[in-house]
Amino acid sequence: MLASLSWLGEFVDLDDLSPSDVCDRLSMAGLECESLYDFKAYLEQVRAVRLLEAEPQGTLARCVLDLGGGERAQVLCGAPNLEVDKIYPFVPMGTLLPEGAVKKMTFKGVESFGMLASAFELLVGEDDQGVLELDPSTPVGTSLKSLYPEKDWILEIGVTPNRGDALSHLGIARDLAAILGRGFKEPSYSLEGEGRPAAMQARVTIECPEACFRYCARVVNGATPKRSPLWLASRLNSLGARSISDVVDVTNYVMLELGLPLHAFDLDLLAGSEIIVRTYGAGTRFTTLDGQERVFSGEGNILICDRDKPVGIGGIMGGLNSEVTKSTRNVLVEAAMFNPVNIRRSSKSLGLSTDASFRFERGQDQEGCPRAASRAANLIASLSGGKAAPGLLDSHPRPFKAREIPFSPERCNRVLGTSHPASGMRRVLNAAGVTLKEEGGGLFTAFTPSFRLDILREADLFEEVLRLLDFEKLPATSPPPPAPAGAPPWGYLARERLRSFMVAQGFLELVSYSFHHRDRLDKLELPKDDPLRLGTVPILNPLSEETGVLRASLVPCLLNAARLNQRHNQWDLPLFELGAVFLSPEGGGKPLERQSFGALLASSPDGLNWAEEKRPVDFYDLKGVLEELARTFGEVWTFEGGGARVPAFLDRREAAAVFRGGLFLGYLGLLKKSCAKNFGLKEYGGPVYLCEIFPEDLPPRTVPTFQPFSTYPGITRDLSVLVDEGATAALLERAVRESGDFPLLSVVVFDRYEGDKLPPGKKSLGFRLFFQDMERTLNEELAAGWLREITAALEREFGAKLRD
Repeated sequence: MLASLSWLGEFVDLDDLSPSDVCDRLSMAGLECESLYDFKAYLEQVRAVRLLEAEPQGTLARCVLDLGGGERAQVLCGAPNLEVDKIYPFVPMGTLLPEGAVKKMTFKGVESFGMLASAFELLVGEDDQGVLELDPSTPVGTSLKSLYPEKDWILEIGVTPNRGDALSHLGIARDLAAILGRGFKEPSYSLEGEGRPAAMQARVTIECPEACFRYCARVVNGATPKRSPLWLASRLNSLGARSISDVVDVTNYVMLELGLPLHAFDLDLLAGSEIIVRTYGAGTRFTTLDGQERVFSGEGNILICDRDKPVGIGGIMGGLNSEVTKSTRNVLVEAAMFNPVNIRRSSKSLGLSTDASFRFERGQDQEGCPRAASRAANLIASLSGGKAAPGLLDSHPRPFKAREIPFSPERCNRVLGTSHPASGMRRVLNAAGVTLKEEGGGLFTAFTPSFRLDILREADLFEEVLRLLDFEKLPATSPPPPAPAGAPPWGYLARERLRSFMVAQGFLELVSYSFHHRDRLDKLELPKDDPLRLGTVPILNPLSEETGVLRASLVPCLLNAARLNQRHNQWDLPLFELGAVFLSPEGGGKPLERQSFGALLASSPDGLNWAEEKRPVDFYDLKGVLEELARTFGEVWTFEGGGARVPAFLDRREAAAVFRGGLFLGYLGLLKKSCAKNFGLKEYGGPVYLCEIFPEDLPPRTVPTFQPFSTYPGITRDLSVLVDEGATAALLERAVRESGDFPLLSVVVFDRYEGDKLPPGKKSLGFRLFFQDMERTLNEELAAGWLREITAALEREFGAKLRD
């Protein structure tokens, strides 16, 4: 938002403040002043020159200018008042004037390297019929800034999206008045009107009250559109608006003054002298003021229509078929309030953003529609020689109702950490347009104004007090210490212990995004009915295709990190990540979020130098890490190969599901070569092993208690059994431990044999058992009996036979 300091000064006294002071005050109140500059700075580049020659070239004259210091310049000029030896203002090419940059031009082979300007082109006078003639005593080369030293300070203010009221000089000045504690000169624009009443000349109807809350109009008869006077053109140009004609310029002027966008129609071009507000759907075509045919692709588009046709896009741009031209004599001025949602949708649908749509999208003051229409009609009548018709056309299907918000000054101070008096709070809130009704007991009811759509709750009132009541002096206080928290939840402790363990094992922690590209599941070659595919949670409004779905597994993140590391010549990859994964439940519903732990282990087969022997990592390296992790948590995990629990992207020959008792914890195994290739991993990097478990399934670990050592000797016995190939050592080990009530301290698998010396489909497993009692010395007879119990249990469950 560009704001004129002199214009703001018409609403609040700023004479004793410098421009930078005003910027600082606004910035501290939340209206950040991003830049401050003198609009008339372009006069620095305009120089006084003497006309040496003026040779006719058709309708133009080739002029040779004395720039001073022996320097000459040549320009083409068509002004009627050129005289040799007189002093004129010369604008060199490249200078940025209010109406645009001065460029080099060529006419009939004659080049022009700038221009001689009129007073109106330089915005220093009304005359635009000839070149500005300067005082003959003006030294050649003098800057026009020294002749016209007054400055027009412009503030560029960053307005947040919820402050539609601050997109106007009136709104900014209202904040300044509250900040400075000064009077606010609320303008009143009364208009009596004369001639035929407006109600006899036009009619307004709203057919879509959900999209148009209010529509006001005034009629001006006998207007003669022409060039705007200097004050109006200068003010608009200084704020980035191009001057077109006095009628059109007034609508832009009132928008910048009051914030509400307006539009002027040629009343004689409106069929039936009617205005009908309707909504149209996708496929509607309309030609706007810029001559472009616009096609809507969305629904709920607001169009302003006459009896027969659309004549404007509501809140965005008027139509070519009803524009104000030099032949216009009767003008209808629109001041309306449209639903911001409809305006935003239509603007995005058309790819068309205007000053009007920018303001309507952020919300405007529907109670200000009559004032804006009257203000515009008054100015158009006075500038164009017309007369404003009596009466206001006003269709108001959704009247404004002020919000009622409870307000407590004591609670405000407590929340803000301040000690402001209630009188000071009332002053700034009243200055911001909020009306307070005292309810007793230090409580108030606040009624919000129609122009402050951002004040919705008591916290918003606290914010107004904070930013308007000496924000710079807000004391720096320390918040009271929180109440002592209880013990952290087990899930947090488990994750922290797991993280510390992995770092101690030499792994590097990875932190990645919780969303990724949908094709990463394709790279894992998952079947269509895989739970990870079926449970994928799509993001409705992703930033890009790379962030289209929430991750259901940490595996794609680990593989992507491995690929990036290999690209940077890093081949030893002990990586792990702790983070959330998401799955949609069967039948829909809210996505389920749970914590997951994943690890990746890979390395190149080559050593760092000729003397180093190195082997690639294998399945048992990662399995050993998980076994040690289980011991850290005081648990025993079992690993069962194959089965439906092993995901499809792992090689089932080197993969296993991880269990604690009968509870599935996760999986580990070798990544398939085809999947590694899909993710861009290099074959030189060797095999890639992965695991993923869910730490929230780990039970809380109790505080360990001391167990005394036995003072009696133990007995070690070896047991070799013949079992089917499908029986895993982990299952047999668990069966050994659960086969009887005897003092078995440890079970270790020391041998595994498969070969032609065994029956087909069989393998041999050897277990070393260690027995030790706390109260007696064990003997051979006891050990033999326990071995018979264990052997019988293995035979019952697995059909195991003792090897000879």
